[in-house]
Amino acid sequence: MSGMAPASILILLIATACAALAHVLLGRAWRQLPIFWLAAVVGCLITYGLGLRFPLNLPTPAGVPILESVLAAWLLLIFVSRLRV
Repeated sequence: MSGMAPASILILLIATACAALAHVLLGRAWRQLPIFWLAAVVGCLITYGLGLRFPLNLPTPAGVPILESVLAAWLLLIFVSRLRV
């Protein structure tokens, strides 16, 4: 039996942490939590899929650029929080 790839687990963990913190800071209703989570996942996947990286020599566990993924997730989270959902 094979489990999930380490990169996908790390992306889900980053997205979940970002979405939870964004909901605490920016959320107004519980129905926003799944929307925040989806936005954070999309931000992390875009960064990972396109291979976006700053020209810094930062570690990338499982090939996931942590700093870039967190920043992309937060950009989408701030955008989504400003929508009237």
